[in-house]
Amino acid sequence: MGQMDGMVAIVTGASRGLGRAIAKEFAREGASVVISARSQSPTGLAGTIAETVEEIREAGGEVTATSCDVTNDSQVNEMVRLAVEQYGRIDVLFNNAGAMVLGESILEIDPARWDQLMRVNVGGPYLCSRAVLPVMMEQRRGSIINIGSRMATDPAQGGGVLYSASKAAVHMFSLCLADEVRDYNVAVNILSPGSMRSEGSAAIPWTQRDWHERVDPSEVGPCAVYLALQDATTFTGQLAARADFGVTWGPGV
Repeated sequence: MGQMDGMVAIVTGASRGLGRAIAKEFAREGASVVISARSQSPTGLAGTIAETVEEIREAGGEVTATSCDVTNDSQVNEMVRLAVEQYGRIDVLFNNAGAMVLGESILEIDPARWDQLMRVNVGGPYLCSRAVLPVMMEQRRGSIINIGSRMATDPAQGGGVLYSASKAAVHMFSLCLADEVRDYNVAVNILSPGSMRSEGSAAIPWTQRDWHERVDPSEVGPCAVYLALQDATTFTGQLAARADFGVTWGPGV
């Protein structure tokens, strides 16, 4: 018996890295998983949603995949419609899809790139949350997990004006949304996974300096499952760091 038996979870940005690892972990724990990603990586990163589906099914998991750009309202609504049509409910939304611009100054980032990253990192969680909330509110239960970052709170982490600003916005969006939907028993939390060895990270030259200190995305799985199991009566409106799981938050803490 898995911890998520009978649950339905949506995971965005699931073609590689953290999204793929979390989708696999949710499926391993018994959830029916709806995974989405853009049909092609705009930066040419390795990994496809079809590969994620294959890995989940080979392990005996239940999965449905769909192409979805989280900045496109109609595609997001179609993803949610598909999940409800296929499985009848939505228990978890894991807003993983995101973009990074690191090491560039404000003068190097033109307005179009600024707007695009904000649309993905902030607009994506907004559109996806807005689409699933009617389902969760009617169920009187659900869990929304947004991806945060140390770069949202500490300028010394090197996120720069754009990425750090986008993650700070996600943090405040999550905290405010948690209060807004508390009466419907929907949890909203921020998961800060820390530095990972992912395809996206590997494409950033300076990450090689601390590559040996980074964790595999699969190590984030247990704390993501814990957050997926929460509702507004148990754990909500929190910034939860993966590194603190089992120390300051988690089972038995």
